[in-house]
Amino acid sequence: MKKVLINLYNFEFDGQFIYEIAFVYNTFLTFLSGTTATEYLSGQIIHLLSYLGIALVLYKIFFLDKINLKWLLLGVVILSLLVLTWRTSKDFSLFTMGIFILGGRDVNFTRVVHLFFYVTVILLIGIMLMSGIGIIRNLVYHRSGVIRQSLGITYPTDLAAHILYAVLAYTYLRFAKINWKDYSLLILIAILVYWITQARLNTICILSIIPTVYIGKMARKGNSICKFISSFYWTIPVTSAYLIFMLSYFYISSNKIFEKVNNLLSNRLYLGHKALRLYSVSIFGTHMRESGWGGIEGLKMMEHNTGRYFFVDSSFIRMFILYGLIMGIIILIIMTIISWLSIQRGSYNLASIIVILSMSAVIEQHLLEIAFNPFFISLIPILSSISLKGSNNFGKIYSKSHK
Repeated sequence: MKKVLINLYNFEFDGQFIYEIAFVYNTFLTFLSGTTATEYLSGQIIHLLSYLGIALVLYKIFFLDKINLKWLLLGVVILSLLVLTWRTSKDFSLFTMGIFILGGRDVNFTRVVHLFFYVTVILLIGIMLMSGIGIIRNLVYHRSGVIRQSLGITYPTDLAAHILYAVLAYTYLRFAKINWKDYSLLILIAILVYWITQARLNTICILSIIPTVYIGKMARKGNSICKFISSFYWTIPVTSAYLIFMLSYFYISSNKIFEKVNNLLSNRLYLGHKALRLYSVSIFGTHMRESGWGGIEGLKMMEHNTGRYFFVDSSFIRMFILYGLIMGIIILIIMTIISWLSIQRGSYNLASIIVILSMSAVIEQHLLEIAFNPFFISLIPILSSISLKGSNNFGKIYSKSHK
């Protein structure tokens, strides 16, 4: 007991610890806001509570990080852009993600992914159990006579997305050791996700992890064919964003090819086209008024056919409308840099993850939500390590658990 007390007394509340506390805190709150537990704790209260986590990260940035004038000025500019897009879009997701990206200096990214994985799994199990025993509601949807379970999450596809991102975290942490047992587990998870949620596109994303990671892993081992294929991974974010944007922008309902693609993507081309027609793309973004079927009110709207459904699922379309052209380009640059550096360093782990993130961003809205995607946080640790003398720092921060 004496040793424990001494250790607690001597414990240093450094930047890494403060960042991890803030990350777990905000991940928990953001996750909670997407569950039916909001019947007991309103989304507005959760939003206000999240400011504490943001404040902790800002404290780390300005009082604990050893930053020079260049980093300080860059941080102020980016922070100003984040505030501006937050106020114009009235959406808090990018602001939160941006603060955690900026606060990632001198942070061990692998530890953050570990935390994300365990917090997500624990919360998923807890929410599922609470919905199973009736503490919170399990929203059940129907599509063509097929039952779709949410298990305490606000919508079946959101549940599937949580599982997808947890699987991506697991894949990142296991990348160097992943084997046929892991691939078999992914297939089993994909089957369960489809059986419970009927989320077809998320199921495809989970299954796509297998060939994407296999190619990346073989490239890491020196296979020339796989190295050639994976050398194009860094192009996927921009290519995916360009394709869904062009398809949505030029969508014509009377065109048979467009309509087949639209049906394949569960009406996302039509909704994206409608959003671009109503709001277009501005420099700093704009607010979109949406009404989806997620949550208790959304389920009532669907069941009683009250109100018209309008929700833009594609993260790429959302980010250009909500946050504007400048931030949309910056987000794509971030994804490209992370992927490119992963390939250049020969690790291929984050490059493989970014491929799946890009696929998901075409069809889902969770790319910039901290409770779903921790991988953007890797940007500053990567850039910081490159700015230091020698390359050993990169290995320590970026791929410590993959040796």
